[in-house]
Amino acid sequence: MSRLRYLKDLSFKELSVERIATAINSRMKDLPHLLSWHLNSRTAKNNKKKLEAFHNIHKGKRCFIVANGPSLKNTDLSLLKDEITIGMNRIYLSAEQNGFMPTYIVVHDIPVQLLQFREDFEQLALPKFFNWNARKHFTHKDNLTFIRSDYSPHFSTDLTKSTWGGHSVTNICIQLAFYMGFDEVYLVGKDHNYEQKGTPGKMIKATGEETNHFAKGYYKKGMGWRIPDYKGEELAYTLAREGFEKAGRKIFDATINGKLEIFPKVDYYSLFKQKA
Repeated sequence: MSRLRYLKDLSFKELSVERIATAINSRMKDLPHLLSWHLNSRTAKNNKKKLEAFHNIHKGKRCFIVANGPSLKNTDLSLLKDEITIGMNRIYLSAEQNGFMPTYIVVHDIPVQLLQFREDFEQLALPKFFNWNARKHFTHKDNLTFIRSDYSPHFSTDLTKSTWGGHSVTNICIQLAFYMGFDEVYLVGKDHNYEQKGTPGKMIKATGEETNHFAKGYYKKGMGWRIPDYKGEELAYTLAREGFEKAGRKIFDATINGKLEIFPKVDYYSLFKQKA
């Protein structure tokens, strides 16, 4: 039903010729990566063994998935110092601002994130999970594991098979959290509310003055970034919520003033009252 509702809600503007052509081109370029993964090349086998080491590693515990929204500027991340956290994209910038670094980091978008900030991501020492299709761009260190994403909408419970990107790295983080065995997952900094509007998925040039993230100058002038596909994301989050519920686990949205309405809301600060 969720998939049918998503297709029904798509407007003709969102299904532009440009968007359809981009989707076809992406799938053609993806074919060698798909075959390498699903036919178990040597690199794929080794990577899947690394993934298996994370299966249920945190079974029964809770974690916080930390996105990059501007609400982080009003969120006391010091409360997470004793928590297990999964960050994403340029969350490492928060280390300079308030000393926060996540337990794990996930980066999925190749042209926007992994290539534009490749040197930064290459140097990170924490456990990191990158897009399988970007494997040739990075040194295969012990702290780097790749996650494969296919195009079929689904919620993955086994990362050694594949995930669905779901139009947002947040969705990859959620599937990783499930695979790691967490019983409770809390989203933080997932504002779901970009200032700029436009055709979903369209690449635009940054002015350097965007306010869509917690750090000023998140993208330098002239860099590329994508207009969010909110409907696609919401389909992915709906599937994730259903997956957690089916497994008897819980996922909440603890983002301060976030606009996402898929997960039950919870007050961020109430989660730490017992430690006061």
